[in-house]
Amino acid sequence: MGKALQKLFRQPRFVKLWFSQILQSLANVLLNVSVMVKVYQQTDSVFSSSLVLAVMALGSFFGGILGSKYIHRFPLTRLLTGIEWSRAGLTVLLGLILLHVYSIQLFLTSVVLFVIALIGAWYQPARFALLPLVVSKKEYMKANGMLNMIHQLFLVAGWGLGGIIAAVLPFYSVILLIFISFSLSGECIRRIQLQASLIAAETSKPEPAWRRMIQVPVIRNITSMDLLESLANVVWASAFILAFTHDILGKGSEWWGFINASYWVGGIVGSWMAVMITPFLEKRVGYMIGLSALSMSLLTFFFALNSNAVLALVICMFMGPLYQVREICQETVLQDVISPQERANVMAARNAVLTPWSAMTHLMMGWLADRMDIQSAYILAAILYGLTFLFVAFQPQLKNYQYDVGERKTV
Repeated sequence: MGKALQKLFRQPRFVKLWFSQILQSLANVLLNVSVMVKVYQQTDSVFSSSLVLAVMALGSFFGGILGSKYIHRFPLTRLLTGIEWSRAGLTVLLGLILLHVYSIQLFLTSVVLFVIALIGAWYQPARFALLPLVVSKKEYMKANGMLNMIHQLFLVAGWGLGGIIAAVLPFYSVILLIFISFSLSGECIRRIQLQASLIAAETSKPEPAWRRMIQVPVIRNITSMDLLESLANVVWASAFILAFTHDILGKGSEWWGFINASYWVGGIVGSWMAVMITPFLEKRVGYMIGLSALSMSLLTFFFALNSNAVLALVICMFMGPLYQVREICQETVLQDVISPQERANVMAARNAVLTPWSAMTHLMMGWLADRMDIQSAYILAAILYGLTFLFVAFQPQLKNYQYDVGERKTV
């Protein structure tokens, strides 16, 4: 497996895509943190700083809708390059707006952030569609694992690193760093050379993405699972873990930080595990997706009933790998089952559904936690994970899915 991983990183096209993912993840985190801090400093309003994430979530939602209809019209490498360079230019404009204080500053900031998020919503669907064009099918899972590891790493350390950078460096220096990161990310993509036959295939006209998402059983089943699990996943948000740490474990904020980080560190470990045991996972993709849901159900239930802080830390650490293995298996299945010219559109359509739903789930679970108690919220999450497992168990198209590393079998 070590040799297989070395082979993956000897491929210039994958290395460029990998570096692009690193740079755009860094730029995204720095953009969110630095703008939130700057807005708060200038307005002294928590609500105003919270608008940063709200506006960007709204932009991502509309970007997903537009992407599901139009993303197939553009060559993927040119599209991704344009996305990154556009975000770089808009970041400079945003910095100029925030360096001056006047009455309509917050409105202009919101408009630019909305456009940045609207454009950025096309990055992940396009990157998802590009990956199978730069690596062979037998390397999908390893490549997904390495890219997912970067995502998890920035979830763990990105916000802390972004906060430190925003506190230490002047605002204009942070804006410059974001500009450079987006620009280099685009340059990495620009240098990826695809075969002419692949470019022709990726730009051919696909069927409507919404129709494919509903008609193809595997895509429909995975999307339905994501909708259900999104509701359960809310309990691993920082606010819920903080309440559980205080109310059930009887510990302070330092243990909240430990438990919060342990889940995401487990996610990094899980991504690495998926890379190392790829041959095992490829033969059992459907079963691993179901096993992950069952394991998350049991571990979440034990977590809810536990009052020992150390044991809670260990349970969270075990959850991360199981969930990430499931995420990587799921992404690989979607890349396998969706035809090349439809991948970006279908993923954009999925994101257009999942993004607003994710925001709604936080409100729903938060409302329930206030009216029940935090322990009951975790027990409810365990039940939801269990229902996801049953969903897989009674869907033979997904449970018995055979991932063949040979020729593509898109539908």
